[in-house]
Amino acid sequence: VRSIVTEMLSTAKPTMLSTDDGPYASASWSAPSRSARVLRTLPLLGLLVTAAMLGFSALRGGSAGATPDELRLSIGKPFVQGIISIFEMKVDQITLNQPPSKWAYLEVGLITFDLVMDVHMDMLFFGAQATLGSAQMILSFRGQPFGVLQTQPSPLGGGGKIKSKMAGTLVVDDNEVFRKVALAVIEETEFTVELYAILDVELRGTDNGCMLRKEMCATVGSMRIPGVEFAKSVTLQGAQGFSVSMDHLAVTDLPSTEPAGRALIKVLAQVYNPSSFVLTGLDVMSLDVYTDDSWPFTEKPAADSLGVKFAEVNSEPGFWLGRGRSEWFPVEGLLSLPEREYDLVKTADVFNHFLTSRPTPLIPYITGSSQPFMGVAAHGAAFRAFLPGMPPGDNNIVQQVYIDLNIPVAVATLLNPVNVARLHQWCTIELKNPLNATLYVIGLTAEIMYHDHQVGIMDMPVLEEDQRIIIPPGATFRTAKSYPVELFGQDLGYILLLLNEMNPIGCAEDDLGCGIATVDLNARIKVRVGGVEPILTYKQYNVSVRL
Repeated sequence: VRSIVTEMLSTAKPTMLSTDDGPYASASWSAPSRSARVLRTLPLLGLLVTAAMLGFSALRGGSAGATPDELRLSIGKPFVQGIISIFEMKVDQITLNQPPSKWAYLEVGLITFDLVMDVHMDMLFFGAQATLGSAQMILSFRGQPFGVLQTQPSPLGGGGKIKSKMAGTLVVDDNEVFRKVALAVIEETEFTVELYAILDVELRGTDNGCMLRKEMCATVGSMRIPGVEFAKSVTLQGAQGFSVSMDHLAVTDLPSTEPAGRALIKVLAQVYNPSSFVLTGLDVMSLDVYTDDSWPFTEKPAADSLGVKFAEVNSEPGFWLGRGRSEWFPVEGLLSLPEREYDLVKTADVFNHFLTSRPTPLIPYITGSSQPFMGVAAHGAAFRAFLPGMPPGDNNIVQQVYIDLNIPVAVATLLNPVNVARLHQWCTIELKNPLNATLYVIGLTAEIMYHDHQVGIMDMPVLEEDQRIIIPPGATFRTAKSYPVELFGQDLGYILLLLNEMNPIGCAEDDLGCGIATVDLNARIKVRVGGVEPILTYKQYNVSVRL
């Protein structure tokens, strides 16, 4: 015992590892004070003294049945237990993998993961090479057990500051508690998990691979210490809601028997994962994308702020999520078909934001995975994201309005005090589809604004079947049919100024802008796109009006 205590105290001064970077580099570590080292060794000294008294008592008592191995065990076990009890363990990373075979567990209602924990430990020296034996380690979250980790043997070296791995298979036997763990991984900044097991520790001497310095490898053979209690509480980093970015929304037509039927929606996504977890084997993740009913107030959790379902999308097969910022990856699916008028308004808001280059707050909500064990873990998780709008530019649907008008007659009519100052005219319209899916215009209402004064209106909230307009993806189209337009002169000076600007008389041939006026339209355009019929309500700036 004296030699063990002497060795322990002589090696208590930390020895630096020869690493070039990381948490153990010499530049980032300072040795604990002498008093701190002594305090750390006091519990172990007490165990050693107790072990010595037990061994001495066994010798004095003349226990004929006490073998040398039993005496070594009575002394060695408290020594090892002391080191295991007081050492510090930090989890750097946890990698979750799909196990090779999981069906046997699923048949009895259990889910399972292959798990690898990258850890670093700070412990006293053993005096020999040590290995934690395989064990069934109980995992608990906030006092509630949720599974058993069947671990493989884990090398501890000779003690000191070491990096190691703990690997095994996690069998989840309480799905409700495990779902709480999954939500903590997604939503929280950090949380703790408790580990508990009774295991064996094997010590190996010089003839069994001891690689410490010569005086620390003086022992020979190997010794297994059974019944060592392993109880640790480890702090893990959460993902804090995952910082999710979206970009490049695309809506593409699918084969359909009607204009602008169902369409495929595709968007690129990027995830920042600051948690301790690497999630492999996610495969195909299924998500419902909702509007954010709490925006701009985000005190409520995302899962409690689900608005109207906008789309149902999936990731590509083989999806996985590492730590840090991911590469951009595609998700695609279908636009959701609203069942209520309120839902349709919220769906239209997404399109209105998109067409006016404004970001839209959305909430992706995980509904499952093609891998059942991942589906159980992630189901019900939600996080906030923003869908960016189209790049700034000309995103007008209405490009030009061609009015069938005799300007001298119109001016005379407006100036005649006997007549009502209102002109009932006809026009054709040039429209552009800014989307990459077919746009089917089924209604159009627009207030015509000239220098911020209303000078007319186009009022066709519902178009007849033969008046409806089909615009192919990205195309510009001028209608063959004419549509009613009214010009009126409450502000007579502005309507006369508009008519004068539209008058092509006196324009030079090379003056392409002459005879063309510019107005804004407060438009409400009812369309069908992707099987959905939103009313696009957004201002069309700088629309050309001409004869």
